[in-house]
Amino acid sequence: MAKASKKSGAKAQSGPIELDVAVVGGGVSGTYSAWRLQAARGAEQRIALFEYSDRIGGRLFSKTLPGLPNVVAELGGMRYIPTSHIMVANLVTHLDLPTKNFPMGAPAPVGAKNNLFYLRGQYLRYRELSDPAKVPYKLDWSEQGYGPEDLQVKVMNYLCPNFANMSLCEQMNVKVFGKEIWKYGFWDLLYRVLSNEGYQFMKDAGGYEANVANASAVTQLPATEYSDETVFLTLRHGFQALPLTLAKHFAELPGVLDGKARVHMNQRLAEIRIDDGADYRYTLVFRPTVSENGKTRDVEDGEETVVRAKKLILGMPRRSLELIKSDFFDDPWLKKNLTSVLIQSAFKMFFAYEQPWWRSLGLVAGRSVTDLPIRQMYYMGTECEQEGGKPWLNSLAMVSYNDIGTVPFWKGLENDEPYRGFVPRCIEPGVDQNNVVPQMAHMATREMVYVAQRQVAQLHDQLELPLPYSTAYQEWGDDPYGGGWHEWKANYRLDEIMCRMRKPVDSQDIFIVGEAYSYGQGWVEGALTTAESTLESFFGLPRPDWLPPESDYPLMPVPVPEGCSIDTGCQTCQNCAPILDDITQFAYKGIDHDDGN
Repeated sequence: MAKASKKSGAKAQSGPIELDVAVVGGGVSGTYSAWRLQAARGAEQRIALFEYSDRIGGRLFSKTLPGLPNVVAELGGMRYIPTSHIMVANLVTHLDLPTKNFPMGAPAPVGAKNNLFYLRGQYLRYRELSDPAKVPYKLDWSEQGYGPEDLQVKVMNYLCPNFANMSLCEQMNVKVFGKEIWKYGFWDLLYRVLSNEGYQFMKDAGGYEANVANASAVTQLPATEYSDETVFLTLRHGFQALPLTLAKHFAELPGVLDGKARVHMNQRLAEIRIDDGADYRYTLVFRPTVSENGKTRDVEDGEETVVRAKKLILGMPRRSLELIKSDFFDDPWLKKNLTSVLIQSAFKMFFAYEQPWWRSLGLVAGRSVTDLPIRQMYYMGTECEQEGGKPWLNSLAMVSYNDIGTVPFWKGLENDEPYRGFVPRCIEPGVDQNNVVPQMAHMATREMVYVAQRQVAQLHDQLELPLPYSTAYQEWGDDPYGGGWHEWKANYRLDEIMCRMRKPVDSQDIFIVGEAYSYGQGWVEGALTTAESTLESFFGLPRPDWLPPESDYPLMPVPVPEGCSIDTGCQTCQNCAPILDDITQFAYKGIDHDDGN
């Protein structure tokens, strides 16, 4: 990682730092913006990056636990789809970062069909979720025979044939029940077309409450889960390697500003002052912070860092933006639309075991799902099966991946003694009882581990499980993140907002990038596309040669800068016969469900 040019608690600088471009936020959108600008303009311009904590990565946070040097615990973003996340895939290739598969089940032909679901006290395999005789929900007659994802597709086909294959602008023009679909919350819309039992089935068996949350129906309606045929990739050394590599390259590229003076860690942007008549229009006031055991806080009575910049890029989530003091955020349009996205809470907890006990149950990878508070469990891998791995059976499981409604359950178990674990039989030299559980901002407690372990045993119908020897835990609700990801709210013109939020105030050279106000919310792709489109549209950077041209790969899903043209007149259907045939054939998946078992 690039070294900081000024440590927290150091003496005040002799004068303000003067920059052509200041980039704030050490996540993937901030590090990408700084790297691209340095490569294109660094020979003439002074560009620097500022990060609140001592860690580059933001909500990409990769951790290896003792005894598992080749199995990564991804506490934030963990995967991408190379066929649809074009920018991530091409950037990873360009940076020559090694990848590996992120399997969602056993090797073919088994796939995920044998993974477990424990719902309302009953056990099912994934293949049984479409069997109404086994599903413990009183689904309406027309809802029976569909799993949770197929039930969502059925709803989509009922409301608007071919909706998933429409462009965003076409979707924005769809009208249902007398109102444009973007004006509906998804839960509100499902209430009109789905029984309450059907809704609960989709929420419980889908694993994520966010999938059926009351976010904008225009982005929620297309089913978001994936089949065995969907290929996921991750980075072999952790997804955090992407922003770490970008920050490293940013600091090492040649330029007018010395590389050691480009990356400033432990700096919290507290205030933006604007002087429109000055050459350096923006005075940025940074408060020094200190990071200890993963926790970051302000340094009391610490000397502020003052930066004067001509342009400012904020690679920050909604909550981080809200914490900045500035007249900039009093602009009427920005003030109204900064809250156009929901901040969704998210939580992950990992256990390291001495052996993969789940393999005896036929479980290899992917997830099992329950309505218990752990919600989802992912089988992340065994050390001896990894490329270059040690000949150890130490194995990693994400024993809880949950969001929104179940997060408070675990927050209530935080105030207890940390779980200390134990030293496993196979371990690297130097690991002892004092460091077998790594120090982090969030530490799993003894009671948390005990309760999670009980629920994991219940999910797998086991009387007792071996204790985990180490843990890692992350809850993203604390400042400055506010949550794990964002979703568009109902009744907002997201097509217009995502275009304008990149430069929300016409008269100011302050830009907002990142996942929050993107079309790819919850994915690294969304963070990168907003950053690249901002650099091309407002900084004049040519598209990099490792990306397809705009004609083949538009960074924004709508015309810029105006967004979509809304006209909810006659809704036409081109080549509609095969579309309707596909819908009919899909319906038979539910009608003829017995034939498919």
